[in-house]
Amino acid sequence: MKKFFLGAAVIGLFTGYASAADLPTKAPPLAPAPVIAPSWTGFYIGINGGVAWTDPSMAYSDFAPSGYLPVSFRASDTSGIIGLHLGYNYQFAPNWVIGIEGDFDWTNLKAAGTQGLVCAGTGHFQCGGVNLAFTDNANLQTETNWLASVRGRLGYTWNNQWLVYGTGGIAFGNFDFNAQVNCTNVPPSFCIGISQSINTHSSDTRTGWVAGGGVEYKFTRNWNFGIEYLYYDFNSASTTGSWVFQTGAPAPFFECTTPGQTCAKFSYDKLAIQTTRLRLSYQF
Repeated sequence: MKKFFLGAAVIGLFTGYASAADLPTKAPPLAPAPVIAPSWTGFYIGINGGVAWTDPSMAYSDFAPSGYLPVSFRASDTSGIIGLHLGYNYQFAPNWVIGIEGDFDWTNLKAAGTQGLVCAGTGHFQCGGVNLAFTDNANLQTETNWLASVRGRLGYTWNNQWLVYGTGGIAFGNFDFNAQVNCTNVPPSFCIGISQSINTHSSDTRTGWVAGGGVEYKFTRNWNFGIEYLYYDFNSASTTGSWVFQTGAPAPFFECTTPGQTCAKFSYDKLAIQTTRLRLSYQF
């Protein structure tokens, strides 16, 4: 009987040892948590800044009564730009992103130019029958104070981190138009005895269109960084300046003899502005 119990004990010991040998020496590592790809869907707000420049736009001066020939010239400028943007994106299908965005930017573009004036040979006795270059001149300036837009956006994303998009919509801009005609009193000149000038100014908020595109990179779930190009197009504008002749003054400028008489008209061709901006956005 004792041999039976001893044999059973030995068998049980070896069986337990073999079972223990089959067990792993340590617990298996936990499976990593699934990575949830960031989505572009949601509201966002951000800041942007960069550079803005104007296409060479044409300025035109026409004078009445005829004394000087009409003149035209082109002017352009480059300036910094800084502003804010906000919008909403919706991701679908599953790599396409559609959205709407509004922005507002401050800038200080001043496109200006000066052109010497030419006496109309057949229009005035002082020209001697020829188109004579005078020392008198005209200066025209267009100043852009701010730009704004409301645009649609359509883009394609991969890895849910990169987004390439096109954008377009309605644009708004605030402009100052300044013009000055200087009669120098330095021969040959229309002025006799003292220099004179016509100065005119107008300010206007204009509506146009804007189009462009950009690339954005989502470096965290809520933050993305990008670069964007926009082209703004605004219609033409004109402003009229008048010089009031005062008793006792030298010979009237442009032969303006009636107080309040329109002596010159200044026109500005369409205003085209381009911008390149860096963007930093926070998505809610």
